[in-house]
Amino acid sequence: MKRVIVFVLILAMMTSALVGCSQTSEPMISEKTEMAFTPGVYEGEAKGMKSIIKVQVTVDEEKITEVKVIEQAESERLFSYANDSVPAAIVQHQSVAVDTVAGATMSSIGIIQATKDALKKSGANMDLLNIKPEKPELIEGEDEEYDVVVVGAGAAGLSAAIELGKNDNISILVLEKMPFTGGSLALSGGLFWTGNGSKYVTEESFTSESLLEWFEMRSETKSNEALVKHIANIAGETFDYLIDNGAPWDVESATETYPDSGIYRFETNRGAKLTKFRDDAAGNQAAEFLLNFAKESGAEIRVNSKVTSLIVDNNDVIKGVNVEDREKKYTVNAKKIILATGGFGNNRKLLEEFDPDSAGKWPFLAAGSTGDGIEMTRELGIEIVGNGVMSYEALTPNMGYKGEVGSLVWVPELFVNKDGKRFVDETGQSTDIALQIYLQPEDIGYGIDDSKSDRVEDYEKGVEQGLILKGETLEELADLMGVNKENFLATVKKYNETVENGTEDEFGSIIEKMKPPTKGPFYAVPTRACIIGTMPGLMVNENCEVLGSNGQPIENLFAAGELVFGNIFNRVYPATGTAIAQAIYTGKIAGEAANDQLK
Repeated sequence: MKRVIVFVLILAMMTSALVGCSQTSEPMISEKTEMAFTPGVYEGEAKGMKSIIKVQVTVDEEKITEVKVIEQAESERLFSYANDSVPAAIVQHQSVAVDTVAGATMSSIGIIQATKDALKKSGANMDLLNIKPEKPELIEGEDEEYDVVVVGAGAAGLSAAIELGKNDNISILVLEKMPFTGGSLALSGGLFWTGNGSKYVTEESFTSESLLEWFEMRSETKSNEALVKHIANIAGETFDYLIDNGAPWDVESATETYPDSGIYRFETNRGAKLTKFRDDAAGNQAAEFLLNFAKESGAEIRVNSKVTSLIVDNNDVIKGVNVEDREKKYTVNAKKIILATGGFGNNRKLLEEFDPDSAGKWPFLAAGSTGDGIEMTRELGIEIVGNGVMSYEALTPNMGYKGEVGSLVWVPELFVNKDGKRFVDETGQSTDIALQIYLQPEDIGYGIDDSKSDRVEDYEKGVEQGLILKGETLEELADLMGVNKENFLATVKKYNETVENGTEDEFGSIIEKMKPPTKGPFYAVPTRACIIGTMPGLMVNENCEVLGSNGQPIENLFAAGELVFGNIFNRVYPATGTAIAQAIYTGKIAGEAANDQLK
């Protein structure tokens, strides 16, 4: 009987590049003495990731009996993990120095700080409550045996597991370090593109040749031709297979993701209704589907484990992995290993090594993107291919481009830099705009809009929060932005005249999409570039087999997803929907190749 076991790993802490802060005080290490409270119910509040978190804490004379969150407006999915863990841990350990939940660090800290705020009102000795519980040492677990181990349960890993699950005669173990599956997919807008034979694409779509040409045009360099053509050949059938098995992409939502590319992207059913704010639950819907599809194949889900290293024999043949969970460390021997560990956007050291110009950008991605696949294969001499990071516009490090206010970075169709000048086709790809913003003075651009916009209500919310600038006149707006006023006024005048006269725009913007700011008050959206993913990764062949220093496949080792993006595209994120598509397609390719080798 087929066994598909899914282990979900946890990362003990997020990198400082992701969270940007830590708990406000160091836990004490002395032993506790007698605790005393004034019995009652107390409320406290603190800042979380996106909102103020309010808690209600109940205490008797000797202990904390309950911690309950009563108000918050955090990301629903990630907050649920913090809320399920942190309040219970505080009560269990009678301590506020409990661990945060990886991937929900800021929400966890918000709960902890709000609890502290409440407990101060109870007359408790906060020094005693700030003693960190001791962690037991990990025990040695028993070795395990599986036919295939997949490391990572994001889009690529789950796609590989689904493909492997078509073989009823093998056992499959999927290892994910976080306390939840889904990876970057779960935090994304959920867009997924396809073509080349899909029955859900009615227009003429890409071929293997045209897809290769498109990737190389966007990358301004050569791609892995054999892999890209393999992706093109399986794209349509893979998308259709998922849809026919209940995938939540809206087949009526197809739009061409890049002009004249023949590449059509699809929203999730939820995303199609929430396109205004790019709600993170849109990608989560797709992640939940892939997880449930794996379960239908016999998947058993376990949480909080981490692959620490590969098992390699003297001939550089991969034999398995070493794993740690919250209680034990153990070895899993396997015939095939598929690495689907994601990128390294939260690893400042790897950013400085592979794309130093991006090391200062805001990371806005899954907490597990710390470069595990690159780190655990260092000694194998694998060439790292590709350059650049995937970027979008962002309003703040925490808000990114999401929500009523965060999504305003995508609304203006006129951007200026600190010199008061335009620098990009604002009607083009948002990924190109983000790339150009990062190249401007002080790494910032300002999106300009006026009171004719249908987002004035959201602009006003941003003004109240101190995130959006508002001027009754363009002159006042220029002063608030701190840009060259003379250049700015001339830029707006020329832009408006271009639209009014219908003449060709100097940056190639589409006249019909340009929005001339003419009616005050006027708004400016301070916009920077954030990292949503990375490109450099392991060199693979057309079957996603990892290649060694001799150019030959390393026996039993495959890679998929963001870990191999550098084989496919470089320089700039080519178009929305690309990351999810390439993760799912390369996951399928790796799973199919591993299956074939086991037959």
